[in-house]
Amino acid sequence: MREPSGATRGNSMRERQLEFVNRIRDDDPQFRTIQRAVMNEQNELGLVLGRKVEMEFIPTLMRSMLTQMAREFPGQDLTVVAYAPSNPPVKMGSAHLNANTGEMTFKWANPSPR
Repeated sequence: MREPSGATRGNSMRERQLEFVNRIRDDDPQFRTIQRAVMNEQNELGLVLGRKVEMEFIPTLMRSMLTQMAREFPGQDLTVVAYAPSNPPVKMGSAHLNANTGEMTFKWANPSPR
């Protein structure tokens, strides 16, 4: 993922969120890993994953997203939620970064699939 530009840092929070989501989309133009990405006002990033994303890769992907988000939105609690590419999307798992402790946690929406 590309680093944010200096101009990005001076923009409003919503503009920075939109630019961040657009960078995610630009980094996967064929939608192989991420079919859709959206971010809300509470810094929760929702990712609808591609059909070929393997379950064991999801925690690593989400931690990577949290690391990138922490650089873009320092000092803020952050959450990433992964969804299956179904209609409607089904929550698969979530990852959270506690800004105070720096701790990242991941949990499956249901008991860990095998």
